[in-house]
Amino acid sequence: MPRPSWSRWIAATCFCGFALAASRATASDFLHVRSDDASIRDLLRSGYDRSPTFRALVDDIESRPGILYIEPAVKLSRGMHGALLHAVGGSLEIPIFRVLLKTNLGRDEAMAILAHELQHVLEVLRAGFLADAAAMARLFGALDHQTEDSKFETEDARAITSRVQSELQANRR
Repeated sequence: MPRPSWSRWIAATCFCGFALAASRATASDFLHVRSDDASIRDLLRSGYDRSPTFRALVDDIESRPGILYIEPAVKLSRGMHGALLHAVGGSLEIPIFRVLLKTNLGRDEAMAILAHELQHVLEVLRAGFLADAAAMARLFGALDHQTEDSKFETEDARAITSRVQSELQANRR
């Protein structure tokens, strides 16, 4: 059997390398998790590359119908660093969510907060379409037994924040 020529071997190797690189998602490849802000897209890309938990959250959202827009916010109420807005747009088939992320956070902190908010989006998606802010408040009220005001938190989102922080520390870049 004749040996393949070097040019064919190189072409095959390059093709395999390009195919492998194309199979890894990047923030610009996301169809459902979006931002018009370059710094947020960079956080998405970095979080996706450095944290398996962050990657799993994004992949889960990407696998579901719906769109998430992430926007920068200079200031958020009640000392929050990120927030899933309780107004859902879109339709029953394709809900549209908005997350605000505070702009003056350190990179790793911002990625952990973003993961926290991604978890909240998944909590809503798993519950089904919630047509209004009152329905979202009822959902998060049921998930958060410690709330005393309309600022809701869930144990899963708190755990995600800690896990992503640990993964980011272990995988510094």
